[in-house]
Amino acid sequence: MSAQLDQLDRLLLDEVQRSVPLVPRPFAQLALSLGVDEAEVIARVSGLSGPGGVIREIAGIFDAAALGCATTLVAARCAPGQIDDAGRIVAAHPGVSHCYGRDGQLNLWFTLSVPPESGLGLTATIDRLGEMIGAESIFSLPAVRRYKLDVRFNMSGGGRPGATADAATGAPAARLEEAPSPEQVRAIRALQVPLAAVAKPFADLAAGAGFSADDLLVHAADFLSAGWMRRYSAVLRHRLAGARANVLVAWQVPVEGADAFARHAARLAAVSHCYLRAAQPDWPYNLYTMVHGRDRDEVAGAIASIAAAGGDCPRVELPTAAEYKKARLKLFSPELARWERQVAR
Repeated sequence: MSAQLDQLDRLLLDEVQRSVPLVPRPFAQLALSLGVDEAEVIARVSGLSGPGGVIREIAGIFDAAALGCATTLVAARCAPGQIDDAGRIVAAHPGVSHCYGRDGQLNLWFTLSVPPESGLGLTATIDRLGEMIGAESIFSLPAVRRYKLDVRFNMSGGGRPGATADAATGAPAARLEEAPSPEQVRAIRALQVPLAAVAKPFADLAAGAGFSADDLLVHAADFLSAGWMRRYSAVLRHRLAGARANVLVAWQVPVEGADAFARHAARLAAVSHCYLRAAQPDWPYNLYTMVHGRDRDEVAGAIASIAAAGGDCPRVELPTAAEYKKARLKLFSPELARWERQVAR
């Protein structure tokens, strides 16, 4: 797909990954910045979307932790012959946004988020999932500090199709002092619905949630200001964007040097995720980087660059062997309560 894109497609993809304007006619504003008309942008977005398109979806990207959810990265060891079944079971949990089989000692990895109203809570959910998949071992790797979470790909700059070089500061978003109001919950749900490629797309989203378009956009601006929503933008399909190889690398970094090491890694365009996480007694790795590239050689070069700056700390590379789920987390979804009722003992 990436080889078939013309320069306008690439410029448009860079724009919508950065942000889609929170205005009644967002594609008209994008068209103005690109020097084309609104109809052209709408046609391009429509053609680049769908099941086989490079745009996975356009919607709000919310910070689950800032909205009171408990979140973590979970690593598990499953019998090789059971890994596919285990991946499908885990992927069915509404709070799992990413679930992968990976080559290595720990062969199933997933991100998990549970809201305050969960009847099980985070720890019991992990234990229950471990039982359901017959895990030989399973444990949580909660984030201590986030240095980068920015899965955007450079489509027009001529560089490698890795993530952008914008690194997060590591400062947490403002957490809720009280639960969102019912009106705010309705707005969050609406902003998580994929945006249609039409002239006034927010009107349909708003109507479905009982808002006017203007009122929904006011909520969206407030969510951005509060840090509840990180951005409103497109997410691309990595492979179709040209990033056909990726590896999760877990590093064993001395605590006193972790900050400098992580900031160096986060500055690299090939790195989309960089987190300091709690180590475990049988798993001493504490810094996690997700590295993307056009091929394994390019990924290997980026990993070598990170290693050279960190004094070649011990590491383990965990290439993706299978993808079981990759989706935006749907916050305030009624599906969690249904899942918990179904798996109750």
